[in-house]
Amino acid sequence: MGGLSEGDDVLARWSDGLLYLGNVKRVDGVKQCCLVRFEDNSEFWVLRKDIHSFSAGIEGVCCVCDAPPLKEPLVNCHKCRHGFHPQCHVPTIELEADCSSWICRQCVFAVATKRGGAMKRGRFARLMQIMKLRLPYQLSELDWDPQHLTNQQQCYCYCAGPGEWNLKMLQCGGCGQWFHEACMQCLTKPLLYGDRFYQFECSVCTKGPETIERLPMSWVDLAHLVLYHLSLCCKRKYFDFDHEILSFANENWESLLLGTLSDTPRQDRCKNLLDALNSHKDRFVSGKEIKKKKCLFGLQVRAPPPLTSDLSPFIMDPPLGISPKRSPLSALCQKGAVDSGPRKSKRHVKEVQPSPQGAGANPVDLMSFCRVGGTNRFGLKRTEDELNGLVENITLQMGNKKMFMLVILEWYGGPLGKPVAVHIIILRWGGGGWVG
Repeated sequence: MGGLSEGDDVLARWSDGLLYLGNVKRVDGVKQCCLVRFEDNSEFWVLRKDIHSFSAGIEGVCCVCDAPPLKEPLVNCHKCRHGFHPQCHVPTIELEADCSSWICRQCVFAVATKRGGAMKRGRFARLMQIMKLRLPYQLSELDWDPQHLTNQQQCYCYCAGPGEWNLKMLQCGGCGQWFHEACMQCLTKPLLYGDRFYQFECSVCTKGPETIERLPMSWVDLAHLVLYHLSLCCKRKYFDFDHEILSFANENWESLLLGTLSDTPRQDRCKNLLDALNSHKDRFVSGKEIKKKKCLFGLQVRAPPPLTSDLSPFIMDPPLGISPKRSPLSALCQKGAVDSGPRKSKRHVKEVQPSPQGAGANPVDLMSFCRVGGTNRFGLKRTEDELNGLVENITLQMGNKKMFMLVILEWYGGPLGKPVAVHIIILRWGGGGWVG
């Protein structure tokens, strides 16, 4: 597939826009993807378009269209040595320039992209700016979801790599495409997860350098943004106000670029943030509401803070089910194992040993002892019709639990109200009712 084979060392582009070193373990030519093992021994399937190979490929063949030279000879990249037809590369290669030191788009982005924002100075920064004037794909051919957050082709940004809109990406106000933090050259501070409080235009729309403007934020927006960022970084829902929420805000106060809020004295930040968390129950949940420490706070729904320009709310999964796509060399803490077993009942379950004389008393069926009416046997005098009615009531109340139960029925009517008969019935749910 495109000159790739098992065992090749490659650079694979991740959803953060950065390239990571890996080794090809499997090649799927039908789905156009490869299973890549990264340096931390994690393995992921990566689309062919997001893999940059070290091998020089087939000599004398364009690495884009796999065709031999046409009128003009192929131009080889000074770094990766891949050959290109001038018109196959984006942007088109100018043959008048010195082709001996020419560097392809992939290599420029591999060098210039970095966390917190791309290079702003130097040769590779200038080359990157030139190449960002055109996208290496047709924006009109992408299939977007109704909220314009994801596309089926997994093609975003200038690099045409994968991405996740809520993980350090900004949307261009002109074309609507999403761009990685690592590929943008206009940022003065790194982005937080879910921080979309920017008015951004890409180089394609401006036909020059990118433009960016910080949007105003309220205390509610700040509290929401901090909680969302912490929840993705730490894989937790609840955070201590003093030691985590307020501490994070104070430590990153200058980097948050809060506009008018940035002038707030340090001693006043605590009250403003705490008021925002306590007064917006639609966004935040306090620990005291779930019988935990009242100093703990979390998000009602793990979603980025909304913008006033959002046409519809973002519907996200419950917090415990969401985590950002982990990069191969991510330093974030690992998600703890979740116990998928049944939750233990608060009530003690009494084990009942089957009687040797009990016909059909299969020990396997005696999975649990069913308490009826809060006791483990009927302690009141009841007629047979009343007991049959109780069994029907049990069926209605417990029929949806698909469980086994043991019912002890005692008929009263002898002298002094003593039981004259005792029946042990093993019931198993099946066929829409309890079967003895």
